Amino acid sequence: MKIDYFKVNGFGRVENKEIRLSDGINVIYGENETGKSSILKFISSMLYGASKNKNGKEISDFDKFKPWKAEEFSGKMKYTLDNNNSYEIYREFKKKNAIIYNDKMEDISKEFTIDKNKGINFFYEQTGIDEETFYNTAIAEQDGIKLSKSSQNSIIQKISNLISSGDDNISFKKSMDKINKRQNEEVGTDRTAQRPINVLEGKIRNLLEKKRSLSMYKESIYDNSNQREKIKEEIKIEEDKRSLLKDIKLELDDSKFKNAEIDFRQKYGKKLL
Repeated sequence: MKIDYFKVNGFGRVENKEIRLSDGINVIYGENETGKSSILKFISSMLYGASKNKNGKEISDFDKFKPWKAEEFSGKMKYTLDNNNSYEIYREFKKKNAIIYNDKMEDISKEFTIDKNKGINFFYEQTGIDEETFYNTAIAEQDGIKLSKSSQNSIIQKISNLISSGDDNISFKKSMDKINKRQNEEVGTDRTAQRPINVLEGKIRNLLEKKRSLSMYKESIYDNSNQREKIKEEIKIEEDKRSLLKDIKLELDDSKFKNAEIDFRQKYGKKLL
């Protein structure tokens, strides 16, 4: 990105100061206590705001850079991103949120999310660069080449993140820890009895047991069905036998009747005549 110009209405000991920057490296120089550090801090504060949190310092940036004389604690800045989109910011530091305009001077502030502590996160969303990284890499104060231990650790961590995950803001280890934690919470492991995976495994075991019982019951029904068919066949055979015997009995009875009639005629036929 490139900062095209900025105007300081009031910030620290600097007031009503407009500076246009050139391509490449820009050097701000002057006598001691003339506001060089204030201007550098103004640049990052325009992008990220002036924090009221001390963050381990004796005084917060908000209190440290309140105007010495000027009534306005504000400024504006124009910058161009690598995609050639230009934006202009107006910020009144007593208010949490800046106002962002596009190159048509349309207010686009509502397009960005707002953090309840830091305010509108427009520049981070546009570039993915946090305040500490920006200040430690884009701005170098006279004694700022020697980075503090925390700044060194921050840059080392970002380089490590970039190598391991491809994004300087994403730690591979922390990402894996979060994934593992999320897995334990929403999926579970062999040791987490009440987690979803174990609950599902329990349900699967119950269903398999029911399936086994139903299979046994089905086999039992099949066996009973075969036995029933066998009994039906045996009953039919017996019924056929009974029917045959009944027919034989009828024939025998009829035969006996006829024989008796013949005997009767032979004995009494002549007398009857």
